[in-house]
Amino acid sequence: MAITVSRETDREGGQKQAGSTPRVRRLHARLQDAMLCRQEVWRPGSILDDPTLATLPLVLRRAHAFGRVLDTMPIEIAPDELIVGKSAVDGVVQRTSLPEFASSEEHARARAEGMGITSSLSHKTPDYPPLVRRGMRAIIAETEARCAALECEPPTQEREAQILFFRSVAIECKALVRLANRFADLADRQALDAPPPRAAELRHIAAVCRRVPEFPARGFHEAVQSVWFAHFSFFSTGTGLALGRFDQYCWPALRRDLTTERLSLDRAREILECVWLKFNDRAQLARENFADRYQDGPWVAGDRVRTITGFDRADAINHFGQNIVLSGLTPSGVDGTNDLTHLCLDCLEHFEFTSPVVTVRLHRGSPDRLVERCAEVLKTGGGMPYIFNDEAIVPAYRKLGVPSRDARDYANSNCWETMIAGKSDQELIRGVNFPLILEWVLNRGVTRCRDIQEGIDTGDPREFAHFDDLLEAWKRQLDAYVARNIDYVGEAYARGDLFHSGHGRYSYNPLLSALIRDCLVRGQDVIRGGARYVIWHLMGEGVANCVDALVAMKWLVFDQRAVAMDEVIVALERNWQGHEQLRQRMIARAPKFANDEREADSIAADLMQWFTARAQYHAQRYPSILFPCAVGTFSWYHSIGREVGASCDGRFNGDPVTPNFSPSVGMDLKGPTAAIRSYCKMPSTDLAGGGPMDLRFAGSHLRGEAGTHRLGGFLRAFVALGGNMTTVTITDAELLKRAMREPDKYRGLRVRMGGWSAYFVALSPEQQRLHIAKVEHGL
Repeated sequence: MAITVSRETDREGGQKQAGSTPRVRRLHARLQDAMLCRQEVWRPGSILDDPTLATLPLVLRRAHAFGRVLDTMPIEIAPDELIVGKSAVDGVVQRTSLPEFASSEEHARARAEGMGITSSLSHKTPDYPPLVRRGMRAIIAETEARCAALECEPPTQEREAQILFFRSVAIECKALVRLANRFADLADRQALDAPPPRAAELRHIAAVCRRVPEFPARGFHEAVQSVWFAHFSFFSTGTGLALGRFDQYCWPALRRDLTTERLSLDRAREILECVWLKFNDRAQLARENFADRYQDGPWVAGDRVRTITGFDRADAINHFGQNIVLSGLTPSGVDGTNDLTHLCLDCLEHFEFTSPVVTVRLHRGSPDRLVERCAEVLKTGGGMPYIFNDEAIVPAYRKLGVPSRDARDYANSNCWETMIAGKSDQELIRGVNFPLILEWVLNRGVTRCRDIQEGIDTGDPREFAHFDDLLEAWKRQLDAYVARNIDYVGEAYARGDLFHSGHGRYSYNPLLSALIRDCLVRGQDVIRGGARYVIWHLMGEGVANCVDALVAMKWLVFDQRAVAMDEVIVALERNWQGHEQLRQRMIARAPKFANDEREADSIAADLMQWFTARAQYHAQRYPSILFPCAVGTFSWYHSIGREVGASCDGRFNGDPVTPNFSPSVGMDLKGPTAAIRSYCKMPSTDLAGGGPMDLRFAGSHLRGEAGTHRLGGFLRAFVALGGNMTTVTITDAELLKRAMREPDKYRGLRVRMGGWSAYFVALSPEQQRLHIAKVEHGL
């Protein structure tokens, strides 16, 4: 059984079972055992083997492939379960995937265009409220009516494509209903041999499964089960999605149940705890069961390709994109905190898992009890909930032209970057690498580690007479890179060649399109522009590294004239070999970002204002696409750093960059208040995509009620100062060191990663050492 470490009373390790009822505690115990077992892979036979399907258009073959998984994958209802939806054989989890549905010729054409046919999407949030309110039958009826209307129109190429789209949507929606009925039949069969109490539960489960997701949910149990079936079908076919504002769209059903006394709050808690455990069905803790699956591989970074290391990939082994957003402003502008908000926070506190990833949206009018509850839960460790500030993010979306009601209804994707919930096709332009852009300035556009021209030539830096010359060259480099990438996406989108993380015109996702607003109205798949908002975040990286490097050069090269630019360039080319004294001067002498130092902070704000302004200037060429700016690395700071040579903040060639919008490791020397003051000087209302500052505090400084109040005060100050996003991890370096030495005793210890939380013992040694190196603060 896994050992959990989080609460103040449990920080040294020790077995703990969580759950409000004996049923939930039994489910929890079995889940912990299963997390140590190796999982199996299940994939059905090729669609192409069926002559009735092999000649269909690709979009319909994809839909039938989806249906084959849901119709034939092994399913299981475990003892004690109330919420069902799991693929397993004798308790062993089956990791399912789509069968082959594209021909070798189609794959070859896609590869030739740099695309894929997997249709495995992520970084999106389905529109679950209509599923709960209307049910799948209503969505199918709308789809078939639109298809029938088109069939009466004169034939055109666009009409034929829309008809195929609507047929594919109907196929996948009906498959989802059949899946629910499979579980209903299984529950009925199990009830025949079950003891009377369990038999009654199984018959009730069967009734729920025959009701949802086909029909509207009448109560909380049905609402949760309906959402889970859709979510389960997505990840069973390779599409990992967030769940959006769960406490907002499930609360009406729970409120009805509580008002009519159809359900008690305790029963609602048990139902919620059951689905909370199901989010972790596929979690794995034993590194030997998964580490061999991950190798270095390519990843698109804007119009460049970078290599993502195997251990950067493996750290996400238990990240399934299952993000839930709680509270925040409603579309009408009032606070959305409710009883379900607090029930979800209770689950987050009691079940020390990494899924679901929980975010709380705060604003100036957030209830004090909610803020204090966030502080209490943060003290259990694991870095959740993440904190988003409506006071920054809502205005940022308004600046992009998003109406107020939609701007207030934002959520996050699989990680932390934001979107308009249920209405967005969201993707990322990764690779706006601030320190690499500085490297291009110093190396005339050449990337040192690759020895290729990727930036523009901004002249010989040895001829820069003033710091403003250096800063202006950096701005020209960034402007050129941002313009190039916005044009790259915008022009591809106009041609219909837009790829989504390797997908493009050969990929489809009909069920997701049924659950993204406006896809049915437009008759277009979400991949083809059907969503109300097409969002491509421009992701800045390594901001603190770049700022610290620029400040160091300003001080030593331009202000004090203590070292010549030529010596700096030579030292960087030699990776500081023979120049350690200069490197130490660069580190020690100049102010650092995140210490409330005017000079460093003003340079940081200048870079960020230029980044956001130029992005929106170039975005005007493509008014149908939103290009919000963001700052983040996710957990890939190692891989991002590998493409950057030595830099004037003291980094060596290939060292990791700073995670997200955080201070450089070890450089936030004046504590969290100074760090947040620096961060809040940035243009946070221009970062609609987000930009989290990751902070870590020593648990010893936050014990008891007084510690909770201090942390709550910190969160209120963050909101009042206008911060964008923050994550808070509370742990101790010595605890992490013990976990490295004795991982079996600390299997449940969680730490914050780039866009999720991870089990510390499942991380690579490289990642573990970086976490230990981070500064601990006292509040």
